[in-house]
Amino acid sequence: MKKIFLAGAVLASLYSLAQVGVNTQNPQGIFNIDGKSSTNTTNPITGVPTNLQMTDDFIVKNTGATGIGTVPDNYAMLDIASSNKGILAPRVNLISNIYDLNADGDNNLSNQPQGLLVYNTGTALSKGYYFWDGSEWRVFDSSTSITPTFDGLVCASATLSPSGYANGIPYTGNLRVPYTGGNGGSYQTGGPINIHGLTIALRSGKLEYGEGELVFSVTGTPDTNNDFAITLNQAAVPFLASGQECTTMITNQKGADIKNIAFLGSLTLTSENGRSGYHLVGNTPDGKWSVRCFLPTNTDFSDVNLQLRYNGSASDPTTRDIIQNTTYMWGGGATTSGNQVRYPKNIWAGSNVNVSSLQTALAQNASNFPNWGDPGVYASSIPEYRLYHWTDFDTAGSKVFYTMEFMMGSSTPSAQATAVTCPSGTCTSTRVFFNLRQITAP
Repeated sequence: MKKIFLAGAVLASLYSLAQVGVNTQNPQGIFNIDGKSSTNTTNPITGVPTNLQMTDDFIVKNTGATGIGTVPDNYAMLDIASSNKGILAPRVNLISNIYDLNADGDNNLSNQPQGLLVYNTGTALSKGYYFWDGSEWRVFDSSTSITPTFDGLVCASATLSPSGYANGIPYTGNLRVPYTGGNGGSYQTGGPINIHGLTIALRSGKLEYGEGELVFSVTGTPDTNNDFAITLNQAAVPFLASGQECTTMITNQKGADIKNIAFLGSLTLTSENGRSGYHLVGNTPDGKWSVRCFLPTNTDFSDVNLQLRYNGSASDPTTRDIIQNTTYMWGGGATTSGNQVRYPKNIWAGSNVNVSSLQTALAQNASNFPNWGDPGVYASSIPEYRLYHWTDFDTAGSKVFYTMEFMMGSSTPSAQATAVTCPSGTCTSTRVFFNLRQITAP
């Protein structure tokens, strides 16, 4: 009867939002059970029990936060204090890194919540603590707790990635500094180095056993394009031993920008520059040049020519000079080169020269059939492999270089391109391939 009365009193008190204490007259939350195994000491001024008394308490605050052996911290939903005990997580046998514990019985792996923590006792995966990240079980790193040390930094071999930065342009990257003689110890972040608008700070990590590299984050907006030096000392790398500090250079090395684009398809009907026929067009990534495989109507598929077009705006010059090299290979091979070849603006044209003097490319019109490089991309009904290179000759400040790979195949190379062989304007018996690369120097 007394037990029933006590339970009713507790429930009534909770319902009225009063504080309830079991074995204590000074509850530290809405519900406080004092285990009474520790000394019951209370501060005579504040009336608050001392920490010594808290060691066996179970406390629930009005926020739902729970403390075991302590009043829960304001930032914690569960706060456990003990000087001689730990926490035992559920011990399970993980048979794979995507194993479903299936606690809800639906055999649906996607319902397994992220952050689930277990201790693996099985042998399929190494023993230890694991957490579910939403797609696989990830193991906690059991790194050695020894103090990190190494023989020394190799500051002369430091590298910055990305290697280029520009004054006034936000930058995010990493500085990597090699070291020797690491002992496998883990380390925390270091103090920041603030220089030329950039903040350089050691990322936390674990030393290799032997050679490795420290990684520093580099962020900010640089106020210079020049190289500069930084000193790596104990403030930047807390575990540096006396005499191990060194100076490294932050070197601005801008690499070339390389863009690649490919085109694959069949010849289709066209009437550009006054002559009808069938073609496939590819454009350089910057759009300044176009290449095409072109075949006039009623011409054998094996007689296809390559052509080049300079895509100029209204303010651009009416012509543009390039240096070109064209290579064609079949059972043998040959190359032609033009030291300075002039192409008209916005007209398909071609030049097959092997001279050092200025040449003007032939423009496409209603009657002619220019070829860029050797005419006909077939040799004895066998497809040739073409490799082309070109760059500006007279455009001030240009640092762009272009290359192109080309090949065309046809199941009927001796047939002609007509409305019959190319129904609805598409020559389905042909396959054309362009691979265009644009390289821009820094």
